[in-house]
Amino acid sequence: MDITAYRQRRERFLQSLQAGVAVIATAPGQVRNRDSHYAYRHDSYFYYLSGFDEPEAVLVLVAGSEPRSILFCRDKDVEREIWDGYRYGPEKAKEVFGLDEAYSISQLDEKIPELLGNQPRLAYLVGSEPTWDARMLGWLNAVRAKARTGVTAPEEIVDARRWLDEMRLVKDAGELALMRRAAEISSAAHLRAMQKTRPGKFEYEIEAELLHDFVRHGARHPAYTSIVAGGANACVLHYITNNMKLRDGDLLLIDAGCELDGYASDITRTFPVNGKFSAAQKDAYEIVLAAQAEAIAAARETAIRQGSEMLIHGEDGRIRERNTYGKDPFPPKG
Repeated sequence: MDITAYRQRRERFLQSLQAGVAVIATAPGQVRNRDSHYAYRHDSYFYYLSGFDEPEAVLVLVAGSEPRSILFCRDKDVEREIWDGYRYGPEKAKEVFGLDEAYSISQLDEKIPELLGNQPRLAYLVGSEPTWDARMLGWLNAVRAKARTGVTAPEEIVDARRWLDEMRLVKDAGELALMRRAAEISSAAHLRAMQKTRPGKFEYEIEAELLHDFVRHGARHPAYTSIVAGGANACVLHYITNNMKLRDGDLLLIDAGCELDGYASDITRTFPVNGKFSAAQKDAYEIVLAAQAEAIAAARETAIRQGSEMLIHGEDGRIRERNTYGKDPFPPKG
């Protein structure tokens, strides 16, 4: 694991925060039934700054003259690892993920009020989870209760997405590579699904072909529930039942993509179940194809015309060079 990118992101975020404390929690785990959980998916903002993908974790970033990155996570527990798998624990997480400090998640309620004391600003993902809004208020009140001892609470509360959304718009080289690989895996899966489609098969059989290709190439999960919609089912925008039999003469719409290391792909294609367009279907296909070609050409032309204003960023997210006027930023392949 290359932790350099995560460290650089934290540094850039702290420069934007300038002063104060940011508290970024990961997503909670979700119970499916009894002692079975849904496959865990981290919070994207948390992962973007930490690279840490275990549940029950909080990242605290302290800005100012002595910036710090602090992780709260689950304790190392060999007995639980027998049931649930490996845990880093605070000590190992600090080392592996390049953090300044790490503590047990059980110390969160004790440590956060201490970290918020005499800080001018508190940043977190405001409104994303009602439970966290309430918890933040509780920590602020705990600090305010110390007013007579000279300790002050943050006077300003800001949404951390104010800076994180801007940061995440610009992808570094590692992110671009992951996105391209996710797109490659999904493209191959769509081709496999087309090859396996026949009249009489069920939509879920084609969905299984997609999932098979995702997993065998290292993308363990789809980016979203796959839409495999034959005939009129394609008119349902978010159709995910995927249980109808495919009919000869119908079109099949597939909207599916894999997620690879936290980065999603998203591809939609429509094709004939029997492998051959009817005359009307072909006409519609040709219209959409021509519109797509025109849109790509217009985008390229605009990009070339405004090339002097286009910025090319390096791996650290900073401007590496400015594209010169007239240079095609999207040269055709081959």
